[in-house]
Amino acid sequence: MTTSRLAAMRRVLRTFFWMRMCGRRTGFALRFDHVRPGQLDIRAADGVIRIAATAARAARIGSEAATVLLAPDEEGRIRHDLPGMRFLLWHDIPTGREIRVPLYRAHDYVLGGLRTGLSLTLFPFRHGADLIGYFLKGDSAAGDRLERALLPQLAAADHPPDAATGLFGAGPMPPLTEPVDIILPVYDAADVLTLCLERIAANTPEPHRLILIDDASPDPRVRPLLEDVVRRHPQARLLVNPQNLGFIGTVNRGLAEARGHVVLLNSDALVPPGWLTRLMAPILDDPAIASVTPLSNDAEIFDVPVECRARPLGPGEAEAADRAAARLNWRSALCDAPVGVGFCMAMARPWLELLPDLDTAFGRGYGEEVDWCRKTAALGARHVCAAHLFVEHRSGSSFGAEKAERVRANNRLISNRYPGYDLMVQQFRDKDPLVGPRLAVGIGMLGQGAPLRIYLAHRLGGGSEFWLQTRLEEVVTQNGAALVVRDAPGPDRLQVELYCREGITRCLVAPADLAAMLAGAEARHLVYSNLVGAEDPLGLIDSALSWLAPDDRLSVLFHDFLPLCPSYTLIGSKGRFCGLPGPETCQACYARLAVTSGKRPAAIATWRAGWRKVMDRADELIAFSEDSRAQLARVWPDLAGRIELQPHRPEHLPRRIVPPPEGPLTVGVLGSIGHNKGAGILHDLAQHAAPDLGIVVIGKIDPAFAHHRIRVHGAYRREEIADLAEHYRIRCWLIPSIWPETFCFAVHETLATGLPVFVYDIGAQAGAAAAAINGHLLPLGCEGAALDRHLRRHLGAGVTLPPALPA
Repeated sequence: MTTSRLAAMRRVLRTFFWMRMCGRRTGFALRFDHVRPGQLDIRAADGVIRIAATAARAARIGSEAATVLLAPDEEGRIRHDLPGMRFLLWHDIPTGREIRVPLYRAHDYVLGGLRTGLSLTLFPFRHGADLIGYFLKGDSAAGDRLERALLPQLAAADHPPDAATGLFGAGPMPPLTEPVDIILPVYDAADVLTLCLERIAANTPEPHRLILIDDASPDPRVRPLLEDVVRRHPQARLLVNPQNLGFIGTVNRGLAEARGHVVLLNSDALVPPGWLTRLMAPILDDPAIASVTPLSNDAEIFDVPVECRARPLGPGEAEAADRAAARLNWRSALCDAPVGVGFCMAMARPWLELLPDLDTAFGRGYGEEVDWCRKTAALGARHVCAAHLFVEHRSGSSFGAEKAERVRANNRLISNRYPGYDLMVQQFRDKDPLVGPRLAVGIGMLGQGAPLRIYLAHRLGGGSEFWLQTRLEEVVTQNGAALVVRDAPGPDRLQVELYCREGITRCLVAPADLAAMLAGAEARHLVYSNLVGAEDPLGLIDSALSWLAPDDRLSVLFHDFLPLCPSYTLIGSKGRFCGLPGPETCQACYARLAVTSGKRPAAIATWRAGWRKVMDRADELIAFSEDSRAQLARVWPDLAGRIELQPHRPEHLPRRIVPPPEGPLTVGVLGSIGHNKGAGILHDLAQHAAPDLGIVVIGKIDPAFAHHRIRVHGAYRREEIADLAEHYRIRCWLIPSIWPETFCFAVHETLATGLPVFVYDIGAQAGAAAAAINGHLLPLGCEGAALDRHLRRHLGAGVTLPPALPA
């Protein structure tokens, strides 16, 4: 259809325009917290919204392309690059309030239009053959090439980094035979210093010399602690600065005393068992390595569980994180990095011979290790992260309140000295070569106490994804973390997302490595949410069962009917609801299915038997409507008593509106409308209805069903539904879905407006409409002109709307 191809091209060109929009807003007020109002600076360009904000608490931040949960760092800052180009929403979680942040001013639209026009000037000449092939011949491959040519920036916009394979397995480490000099500069902070010294004493059996340097601490508790260590440990030496030298001066004094390889250790770093051998192994193995830094909860690009997001650790989390790190193969977990982090950093003696001091230009400290690392890198040195070691860092004890200003000043000095350094760090963050170890250690850290919730989900969005994101917020608030596992494009990969209070760590992981990561959790609770669109749903769910120990829990949710049939909406080979017939009829239909979800066996009985094994293992089976429970019971009647009914509780329902008093009949349709959702019904209605009937889709429709009488609004927010209904003068709503939906948010949202809502007498949508006074059931098969007459007859009868909708 030429019309549908034009509609598709309009969508691509619309995105092309937004990709060329550039906008900048500074000082935008986030007035959620009257005690400490936040401030937001944003820059939108090339499909990315760069966020820099000060905020008092975590927020859910979203665009039309992505939503993330972000928490401020210890200085109250939030920085993030969010895919998006049209709008930004800032949702304050405690209050539930939301602000839509304007990205552009009037002149930005003018400039965006000019950039779009100039960019398209030569496009027909360069891609004429594909334009002809797509529009005149319907060549879909030519259409794909046109889209890639127009939108190359979006090709991998949401492609998560790929975790290295073979992360697990023991490997012998070089023996540590010569003493290592551990330099511990000390300034006050007696409480955490006590813990630090206790950990060193208990967890460092390897040969070492401990160089303690008291930088003129005013706290009278500090000196006795250090003197006691020296009395009890002959390998320890205490140096006392007669006056405060600051961190760099103190470290340089220790470096002058050192004779072997060195470890710089902050007095707020708490080392685990076996730490020194693991930290030194890379240096002993490769003379090109100048520095080694472990993973930590506060070590910037080496943070766990979320990169560059410091996390105060709860009881047992540091120990659990290091146990997970120690399970990694140390060679596979080794990662080159642009810099080391000085809270716990090994420094190789050959490179110290070349550069024996830290640069005092950095004042009292911060950034000096960056300078040393970049200078040695210029001489050919490597700097690595030893991801097979996790060291807790209780940051802030050394520098106190002055840290923020010190960071700002010394970062400017680094940027001036090494102009490419910031880009190097950003590229490291974009590629995130540490994402596999970060995920493995994060799962170990957060998978303690309450069972780690693991959701099996698809990548298609929609109602089940909306439910999942809402549920994830609740689970993270209650339990601290949750994991989402999705099928991924390409062979032998799964998309894994670790959600926690600090944000999300997302990557592609080999199934065997994921199984090994999950073994580090204390207990697991697997939740099957939805695997529609997976390449091999049965294979994936079967693998997921192997992650569980006998005492682990399994919940199965029925967001659709995939366990009953690969045609997960129960739309049969004839394009209509099959009605779940007997085995022979069902098999005949199954054999003729043209479009299904992923790989499937030859017989539907085999498919159902595979899923039945899952049901038998499950601790709970949950349906969201009475109709869904009845459909499942038709196939598995013996499970009827086990299926729990837990309807969703729709939130943020639109306000009630007054219908327009007169005018043409405008029918509103809400959501993303494909074949299963009734796109064919709408097309048929548009073709055969009386001339005064108009259709407005608040959402989108499959371009194959486009019609000039169907107006498509596009993406919307739930709080806009009532305003949009008034704007388009909608008289009634039509939910044209032709499959028995398991739960229908659109029905509840449209019913809340008070306007008449028409649905087919099928599925959960019919149950919701039947329970509301403004809901109307349509007989299946009522389409085209008959549907037009049915709508007019009911509306013309003067439907009396209730004063308020039932809850």
